[in-house]
Amino acid sequence: MKNSPIKLLCLEFVVLVTLMVLIAVFIHLDTAILNNRLSELSFTEFSQSGFILLASISFFMKIKKEPESAGLFILISALFTMIFIREADYYLDFIYHGFWKVPVLIVFCSSIFYAYKNKDTIIAPLNHYQNTKAFTYTFIGFMITIVFSRVFGTGRLWEDIAATADSGYIKNVVQEGLELFGYSLVLLGSVIVHLKHNKISTEH
Repeated sequence: MKNSPIKLLCLEFVVLVTLMVLIAVFIHLDTAILNNRLSELSFTEFSQSGFILLASISFFMKIKKEPESAGLFILISALFTMIFIREADYYLDFIYHGFWKVPVLIVFCSSIFYAYKNKDTIIAPLNHYQNTKAFTYTFIGFMITIVFSRVFGTGRLWEDIAATADSGYIKNVVQEGLELFGYSLVLLGSVIVHLKHNKISTEH
């Protein structure tokens, strides 16, 4: 049993390295082989949507396993569901442009209502989970995707670096790659949370 933490650490290392390699493979496949310029129908985009959807499902399934944390996990699951819907805006625009806002609003209102009904299952679980490795992965992945990929993928930055008419394509490769890496960390964090059973005390 003493080797168990080491085995888990090695497994996490292997998973992280594998995810990083896959990201590079997907980017190379899309840009060098398929030459799809990371369109909405690329391996990179499909992977982003798949990763964030799986993360949302993983957190949602945790509600049943850990009802004392239901409010927290419904909010997290809803957040990633809304991100998934936003990622799918290309397909939803076939209904009409901007239609993605409708399901996002439905998910948002529903999750707020449910979380309010279970408001006593938010703060204590958050205090418990905020310093865990799983939430660290999730939070860092979220920040990479929502903040860093946008800042580092700013068009003007890559125009200055590339000084070519195709600088937009370069910045798109960088931004999409970072987003996929962020989503992969979110997925990893969600899986770790889902697999671990934690009894939360709501006593103050």
